[in-house]
Amino acid sequence: MREKVGGVLDEPRRVSAHFDVVDDLLWQAVAGRLPELGSIALARSGRIGPLIELAMAAVAAPEAYQAVTVEPPVFDQVTRALRDSVISGAAAHDRAGVFPLSRLKSGRDGADEIAWEQWAMHAENAAVAAGLAKGLVAGLMGALGELQDNVFEHSGRPETGVIAYAAGDGTFEFVVADAGRGVLASLRENPEFAGLEDSGAALRVAASDGASRYARSTGHGYGIGQLFRALAHDAAELRFRSGDHALRLWGDAPSLTGQVDLMQKAWLDGLSISVRCAPDAARRRT
Repeated sequence: MREKVGGVLDEPRRVSAHFDVVDDLLWQAVAGRLPELGSIALARSGRIGPLIELAMAAVAAPEAYQAVTVEPPVFDQVTRALRDSVISGAAAHDRAGVFPLSRLKSGRDGADEIAWEQWAMHAENAAVAAGLAKGLVAGLMGALGELQDNVFEHSGRPETGVIAYAAGDGTFEFVVADAGRGVLASLRENPEFAGLEDSGAALRVAASDGASRYARSTGHGYGIGQLFRALAHDAAELRFRSGDHALRLWGDAPSLTGQVDLMQKAWLDGLSISVRCAPDAARRRT
């Protein structure tokens, strides 16, 4: 919402919707200072992950973000998915879309399950059309299915979940997010991880293979491992966001033993996993 200063319409301050910008907006909102910053307009950044984190925060506390407007159309798609369970991004030429998991909360069969399969197929085709290798895309979509299952298995609130994708020239990004119990509370249900102290430590554990609220012998918790295996020969950036921490991994074949950044953030319920692949760009830098 724009404000008038001295009778003149105050143009909003325009910034790109990068993760660091959205992180700061969440800090300011939690501290109650965001309205003091005046009108802010978020422009395209080439990422959908930050927009989904902002949308999750804004749906939880809409009054805190009244002075923030968002220009990229995908933000409206995310908001409609969260509030009204609207599916988007499955038309022939769509390059971005959102699927609300609330459409699947009452069962995993029937028309909504078919809609999910068609939506996922379209996202896969969009990734291939963007220039990613078919083998990489197949691995990513397999991991995406596992991460979707994780929302139902571990979040405690699968109806709050969304899955989104965006395809560009040589790039593909997908996000799986929910507003559930979060990684720390979930892992603490497993006696092996009952001593975890904060969300940062929990994110490190969650990003390892076979870690979940269930015992390792049950076969749960391998969705993240499948994601890393899909990226074993490609460059990517991953961000895991839960509670008051975010874990970022990037580079060729990203892993917990590679380039890693763990930072404290403002609180955000649930878990958001953002994955962006740009293998051609990485090859051009080498």
